[in-house]
Amino acid sequence: MTTQPFAQRRTYLIGKARPNAIVGKNRETGEIGIIVAGAALGMMCGLLIPVLPLRIAGLVGFPLLAFAAVFMPYRHRTFYRWFEINRSYRRTLRSGATYRSAAAEAGIGFDGREVEIGPPPGIGRLTWLSAPFGPDEIAVLLHLERRTATAVIEIEGPGVGLRDSEDQEALVDRFGTLLKHVANGDGFVTRIQMLARTLPADPDAHAKDVSQRGDVNSPAWLQTSYDQLQSMVSTSSEQHRAYLVACMHYNRELAAEAHTMARATGHTRDEGLAIVMARELNDICARLAEADIRVRQPLGQARLSSLLHSMYDPDHPIDHIQAMTQRNAWPAELDATDPTFLQAKTRESVTRAPWCHSTAWVKEWPMTPVGVNFLAPLLVHTPDVIRTVAVTMDLEPTEVAIERMLTEKTNDDAEASRAAKMNRVVDPRDIHHTSRVDQRGQDLASGAAGVNLVGYITVSSRSPEALARDKRTIRASAGKSYLKLEWCDREHHRAFVNTLPFATGIRR
Repeated sequence: MTTQPFAQRRTYLIGKARPNAIVGKNRETGEIGIIVAGAALGMMCGLLIPVLPLRIAGLVGFPLLAFAAVFMPYRHRTFYRWFEINRSYRRTLRSGATYRSAAAEAGIGFDGREVEIGPPPGIGRLTWLSAPFGPDEIAVLLHLERRTATAVIEIEGPGVGLRDSEDQEALVDRFGTLLKHVANGDGFVTRIQMLARTLPADPDAHAKDVSQRGDVNSPAWLQTSYDQLQSMVSTSSEQHRAYLVACMHYNRELAAEAHTMARATGHTRDEGLAIVMARELNDICARLAEADIRVRQPLGQARLSSLLHSMYDPDHPIDHIQAMTQRNAWPAELDATDPTFLQAKTRESVTRAPWCHSTAWVKEWPMTPVGVNFLAPLLVHTPDVIRTVAVTMDLEPTEVAIERMLTEKTNDDAEASRAAKMNRVVDPRDIHHTSRVDQRGQDLASGAAGVNLVGYITVSSRSPEALARDKRTIRASAGKSYLKLEWCDREHHRAFVNTLPFATGIRR
């Protein structure tokens, strides 16, 4: 009698983001610059000031101030982190942190076209295009400041929680194959964003349908029995929508390809960019079909406008696309004066009270091995909270990722050797980080692509009190998912953009 070996489940170990600098460990270049500037000022005081007490104060004080600005905790961050945030927030308040759309007064031109209305602050200039995508059309957004082009398709959630372990592993492997194909292929898509939108559904929808379409002549005992069955069902109901955003960065090769497509089809160069994006999405959709992820529909201009509108006003149904145009995608009023949340209101809101939105970024991913469903508490097991979870993945070819991994491995080995020579105690977190680098190297050597990812979560509520309660709920759910969140106070109007289907929030 023989037994089959037990296959170990796939686990993930992502860890904390470690910034890279020219010198130093876990420090950004700006932080290193402040420390160097503080030391230089201290040395100049020691050399130029003749009075001994002032000389000692300058010699010691400036380096201490520099170290305190970089290392000393201050409201869960450091003074270095808060400086630019506070400066930008004060500048926003001076320039006016309220926005009011001019869509109602803009009118229509003599040629029948609507007058262009710009988006709210924080989004930047946009150009809306459309391209044929099978029997439908797809909207392509050109982000002029970021020099990117994005398009959105709606997909069905993979539903890994409804599958057994073998199917879950196979699904994850197929999605990894998709990322590897996009990163190492000769296409122009360099970034993918996954959006998980959770909205409340009408808990009385079934009862209303029964009252409208039910047979009033049915037996009384049957109606009583069905009413009892309905009363036993939970009244909490949610709808989950998933979207995939493809992003192309504008460069010389993409410009040449768009020019070629424009000449071949008789369109402008911008329309050629839209055609190239549609071609890239066709390839991605074929890979999604191989990964057992069904594409529901591409988002044209009306559907994309309706999605953007519903993110500012969750009362707006996502599928309500009548009279939805690009200038109706934005809210009627937006207020960013409050440092802890963003307020937005649309013209068709049910009440005069605006919606409150608060955004957090994933400061720390799982530091311990987790399974495939580690995000289930955040995505599924948090009822009655309106939220959007956005994960942006910046893809890079395998060779580039291997070079980055080798550089990080060399730095870690040099740091470990230096610590051993100085007889310092080895930090166990560094040991875990080294093991993660080794595992990443093995995955890259087997052909995996390099992925840099960042996550953002936006919570929406009707009032500041309800928003504070929902934020506590989301923080608890994130803890169950082994995530550590940090709310983007004083910059919510910019952080909110990272949960819109624009594939932003990560630096290249």
